Amino acid sequence: MIYLVKLLLWLLSRLPAGAPYWISRRTAGFWLRLSPVKRHTTERNLERCYPDMAPDERAALVRESFVHYLCSVLETGHNWYCPVDKLQARCVEFVNEDLFVEMLERDRGTVILAPHFGAWEYLGIFLQRYPGIAILYKPPSNPSLEKALLASRRRGGGYLIGATGSGIRKLYAHIKGGGLAGVLPDQQPSRGQGRFAPFFGQQALTGVLVPRLVQRTDCQAVGVICERLSGGRYRVHCLPVHEEIHSPDIDVSLAAVNRAVEDCIAVNPAQYLWSYRRFKKQPEGAPPFYDFK
Repeated sequence: MIYLVKLLLWLLSRLPAGAPYWISRRTAGFWLRLSPVKRHTTERNLERCYPDMAPDERAALVRESFVHYLCSVLETGHNWYCPVDKLQARCVEFVNEDLFVEMLERDRGTVILAPHFGAWEYLGIFLQRYPGIAILYKPPSNPSLEKALLASRRRGGGYLIGATGSGIRKLYAHIKGGGLAGVLPDQQPSRGQGRFAPFFGQQALTGVLVPRLVQRTDCQAVGVICERLSGGRYRVHCLPVHEEIHSPDIDVSLAAVNRAVEDCIAVNPAQYLWSYRRFKKQPEGAPPFYDFK
């Protein structure tokens, strides 16, 4: 099966750089009708996170969000097989790059908060132009798939760390030694590894990894996202993180993590992965967030 997947992705990599965006924009409505669960998830997330938005504006945002979801899928071929230098050259602007470089020059570790926004898989490749970066990933259950993912994601020389017990210890050591690491701060954890914190006014189970990293290693934190442009081009943004992330109160720090994600989304709300069931797990006694299991 993995060989068929790799063949399909190789064929997708033969498409022109701008083809994934062009195809996604013209077929999003069709695929949206065929994906009732993702459509409902997107609609419910936007209803709760933007309650004051006009219905027609929200409907347009649902469709635009699905354009970028499809594009992320179709771009996988390029991310896996196109030469790394050519991929990295597709970034036409790095907003606040001076802030990012300044942080790297300090004698402290740095954790990058990179949520599911825009071309987040491409971002992992782009950031590997900074030597010594480590990227935390969730190992898939299929060993063959994991091998293929690792081969594609570390082509730029980055250091990938699995989100396992031993992997987290390696991440702590890397950050404590002054290293640079990227994590997904909006990935819903298991209940034993997270706490509920406000996110767009809703309670969201949020991983405690980032607050603990900051508290135990005294590292810096910064938000970095990759905005997708037409024609196979990208714009990377560096965003400062609220100082409350350094609070010894883990709930205050968690709220700052989610505010950082909100700030990232505000750059271009349509490019966030609203089809992700971010609020699937709710506080005890709360009604289900979504109308399906």
